[in-house]
Amino acid sequence: MGLCCWNLGPLRAILFVLELTWMVQWSSGTPFIVQSLSSRYAIILGGYGPGYRELKDVEVVKHDRICKNAISEVPTDPGRFLGDISGMAEYINNTGVLFCRHSTCWMLTVGPNTWKKVGGFQNRRDRAASAAVDDTMVVLGGRDVDGLDIIGFEIFDLKSNSWVSKPEWNMAQGRYSFCAVPYNQTALLVIGGYTKDGAISSVELLDTKSGRWEILEDLPRARYGHSCLLMEWAGREGVLVSGGALTGNDVDFLDLKTGKWESFARLPFSTDGHKMVLVEGIPTVFSWERIDQFDGTKWITLDQRLGNSRSAFTVTTIPGHLVPKCL
Repeated sequence: MGLCCWNLGPLRAILFVLELTWMVQWSSGTPFIVQSLSSRYAIILGGYGPGYRELKDVEVVKHDRICKNAISEVPTDPGRFLGDISGMAEYINNTGVLFCRHSTCWMLTVGPNTWKKVGGFQNRRDRAASAAVDDTMVVLGGRDVDGLDIIGFEIFDLKSNSWVSKPEWNMAQGRYSFCAVPYNQTALLVIGGYTKDGAISSVELLDTKSGRWEILEDLPRARYGHSCLLMEWAGREGVLVSGGALTGNDVDFLDLKTGKWESFARLPFSTDGHKMVLVEGIPTVFSWERIDQFDGTKWITLDQRLGNSRSAFTVTTIPGHLVPKCL
């Protein structure tokens, strides 16, 4: 089945809203929203600061403002050891933010602003990927404690607050330092990464309902350490992929209708291990303490900076109305 024949279903309504939020104007290099029916803010979690100090504070980022102390600090993990990666996070509708760091996970209920410890992964994963699919969080790939590439998936079960393996979804090839992005409510794209044989350029689509995989057109270049997001650009639905250890400041866009890749304006700097999300409809890249936004033709470096220079951090987005201290 061709890529254009997959049913985007309810995601089309979401992308329509994102198209409306895409109407921005620029003043002194800073974008501001002209019309927004659905605003999502970024929340920055975990990571390490100068001196390999583990960071507990959470920063909330709007398109033109950074809010501090709007969300409680992440809980302390007494089992941390040097070399650990700070984790992954996804917003689960009507539940909260699930944040996993090292081998432990917590659920943040955003309204009451409270953290609760929940079950950790069945397998410790280094440089894995995550995505929010079918109203829960999925983790996949990475490297295990023996340095072997992982082919498997785990999905968070909201009833038991624990992780469940999904062997029926196993990848044909394990990988790490890759990205995964939802394609619709029940499918996700797995893009690039690194294996025992080196960097790869593959793009694969998993339907979680049927367990069926489809191979799509490869990336223009092998890539790892990159970031990706689902977005709409000039009325076209697609996936934006940025940066990476081999691809530096390259940015590419996969048109979901044609299944073809095209090059976009490059980032102002080379980066890998960064994060990229939509902040109030604007593609936004976080790298160390710097923030860059895409205005539809070029990338703009914001004057605002995160309060801490962060490595090995994670980012997700939440509905803005859940953070009244940042409205």
